[in-house]
Amino acid sequence: MDKKKILLIVLAIVLAGALLFVYNKFMLPETVEGEKEVSIRIIIEEEGVDRLFTYRTDHDYLYALLKEKEEELGASFEEYSFGVMLAGLMDYRAEQARNEFFHISVNGEDAMEGIQQLPLKDGDIYTFKLMKW
Repeated sequence: MDKKKILLIVLAIVLAGALLFVYNKFMLPETVEGEKEVSIRIIIEEEGVDRLFTYRTDHDYLYALLKEKEEELGASFEEYSFGVMLAGLMDYRAEQARNEFFHISVNGEDAMEGIQQLPLKDGDIYTFKLMKW
């Protein structure tokens, strides 16, 4: 391999690292360190489910809390190349064939991030409602 190709490869790696740093530092939603109390509300109207769970946690992001409480919440996940998606709650699996999904809102506002990037903040209520597209 000639020196130009090696230099380009090294430059590409450095640039990718810099972009990852910038994304993690400035683009990810800000987290709140320490213990916080948050609530998870699950609504599956077809099944008559409307449950509220309240937790004290040190986790920074919603996904970590969902994984920790996976059994209690009856949660299931699917991994894709773009990240992890919530597939089920309360042992009810959203059916893609029926165009179902779990819509996420935080304090009544639509979530702008997925479960892996959604920061936990003290007092927030994270609502998961089974919906169709």
